[in-house]
Amino acid sequence: MKKLPLNLQSDVNGYLFYAYPYSILNTFPEYNDYLMEHYIRCFGYIAEELNNMAFGYADGVSYNDIFYNSGPLDIVFHSCTAGLQLDIGEYIVSSIDNNNYVVVFVDEYYIECRPAYQKYHRLHDILIFGHDAKNFDCLTFTQGFLFSSFPKNQIYDAYKSGASMDIKALGAWIGDRSIVLIKTKPIKKQYAFSAERFADNLKAYAGGKFEALYNSFVIPEEKCHAGVYNTNIIKHCLGNPDIYILYPAIHAWHESKKNLLAKLRYWYEKTDRENDGLILDYEKKVERQAEKVRLSFLKYQRSGNLNKDNVIHILDDIFDCESDIIGKICDSG
Repeated sequence: MKKLPLNLQSDVNGYLFYAYPYSILNTFPEYNDYLMEHYIRCFGYIAEELNNMAFGYADGVSYNDIFYNSGPLDIVFHSCTAGLQLDIGEYIVSSIDNNNYVVVFVDEYYIECRPAYQKYHRLHDILIFGHDAKNFDCLTFTQGFLFSSFPKNQIYDAYKSGASMDIKALGAWIGDRSIVLIKTKPIKKQYAFSAERFADNLKAYAGGKFEALYNSFVIPEEKCHAGVYNTNIIKHCLGNPDIYILYPAIHAWHESKKNLLAKLRYWYEKTDRENDGLILDYEKKVERQAEKVRLSFLKYQRSGNLNKDNVIHILDDIFDCESDIIGKICDSG
């Protein structure tokens, strides 16, 4: 019996391959400065494999295929082929006992705490962080994070069935990372927030250049919109109906603006910067307007109706305002 510490968070949940590592780091106060200094450089791109729009962080920690940056975490992957050779239940128990959080891709049809249970087949990743004699404790996402549990024996059919599903339709990388072990690295020296590093990251975000760093993402330059230019990829996709715009991508894009607002406030507080009104401008003209776009797409997901011209007009305003405000903040030192 063991349960690893884990806190709920709502800062990052657009994509679970970012959200689960973020949740682990967010649990420990000693990583607060690290989180405030990272997850800034959001970029948008066209995922060629699925022909849809997606967003990522050049300075964030994830376990998907486009980028591998483990930051203060140790991350180990197991493919479906390797996972099927394991006693998956026992392996999860031993991994947790060795202080690993375990992300597993499962068919939720077999997991009783999930909405799909005994209703429909759905491949999804869950984070298992504890166990007792009968159950696994897990963190899952259904319109928000939830702690729940399910009988240990259900993991066998759930994993086996998940491994047999059409994984490529969801992302070929999942087959290589169907089990992910995540553990915090030993802290040799307390991470301290650096105003200079934050400013450098912010300048890189403002510039939005396609740098050598993005070669790691295996994304063509013409299909990647970095930094403040990430807003423009939504416009691009609205003008190209063959490219899918899924709501989680819009959620992740708005989430990045909301997070940047929080980090800017933290930076101002840490450096005793004068309240010059730029933070309030960012909140009103960028984050709140991005929220309007998010809500428009949420309604579109439910009704099928979207006023594209109005959304494009808001996106143009967001891009112009964000470019101007972030530029002024960077210029002010």
